[in-house]
Amino acid sequence: MPIAILQNGKIRPLEPLPANWQDGQRLRIESVDDDEPTPEEIDRDFALLASLCADSDPADEQRLSQALLQARLQAKEQVRRQMGLS
Repeated sequence: MPIAILQNGKIRPLEPLPANWQDGQRLRIESVDDDEPTPEEIDRDFALLASLCADSDPADEQRLSQALLQARLQAKEQVRRQMGLS
């Protein structure tokens, strides 16, 4: 669904309109909260994320898992020291 703004009483698209839309075609216009993405935007972003992750190198995934595990262990040890438990 294209995003548009209301400017000087007219609706102005912020991105190209679908090629199959015709002049005079009825459209449904809804107000959106700028802080909240639309379901279509969420679906698009997750599809992009999935496609990016599909090409990841298994060795990189393993290094990432190890780095995250190490970070968790360090954080736990730091909290233990701060609480006087170690």
